[in-house]
Amino acid sequence: MPFDDTTGLVPAGELHIASLLLHVRPDRQPTVRAEIAAMPGTELHIEQSGKMVVTVEGPHEGWIADRMTALHLLDGVFSAVMVFHHVDRGEGGVPSQP
Repeated sequence: MPFDDTTGLVPAGELHIASLLLHVRPDRQPTVRAEIAAMPGTELHIEQSGKMVVTVEGPHEGWIADRMTALHLLDGVFSAVMVFHHVDRGEGGVPSQP
């Protein structure tokens, strides 16, 4: 999930990684899946009828909160709940995963 299209690096400092559980109307899942795929810094990992597990990566807590709100506001999403949050305080830029 690259954050800087020119360097492919996550900004120096902290990297926040969170996993979210989304409860979704089953008939809206294909549309929600497509919107998640188009949202930078998000990745859908697994889903079943009415549920999706999504990870979000970003430079700070506010960025994670903004993505969580954006996911919650998608048409067909009943709730987006944070299940896990990790902060990596590495030095310098960290190569992002493709």
